[in-house]
Amino acid sequence: MKRRMRGLLLLAMSALLLVGVTACGGSKTADLDVAQVMEEMRQAHPIQGSLQLTDSDMLNFYGIDTSTLESYSAEMAADGITANEVVLVKAKDEDSAKEAETKLQNRLDARRNEFKNYLPDQYAVVEKSEVKRDGVYVRLIMSPYQDELVELYNGHFKG
Repeated sequence: MKRRMRGLLLLAMSALLLVGVTACGGSKTADLDVAQVMEEMRQAHPIQGSLQLTDSDMLNFYGIDTSTLESYSAEMAADGITANEVVLVKAKDEDSAKEAETKLQNRLDARRNEFKNYLPDQYAVVEKSEVKRDGVYVRLIMSPYQDELVELYNGHFKG
């Protein structure tokens, strides 16, 4: 009887553990509308004098061929001397996402080098910035409101 009770208890605990792991959504993939996320970011912290980037801008500034993307939304300060730029992409596949991640990281590194000795206040913004990939989604957020925008973006992956 004691042995049977222990077996049932072990079985019940295993079932609960399985349900718990499944409920955490380990394999759940978010389906973001990057344009909608960008709009939320614009509402929270608009980029003054912004330039919304086109397909040719994505190629010129980042080296990203937009035919490898399912969707994207990108915006930057038009003056070129303000570290305020947000790029959100949804790649068509993992390989394209990795390529976009590399190209966005190259852009961030270049901006670090540009600002390092000339614009210390802007360099401080760039230093806090990062490129991050979540599956097929890649983001570059370079903003004085870095923490808030990253939190807003990451909020779309929870739930």
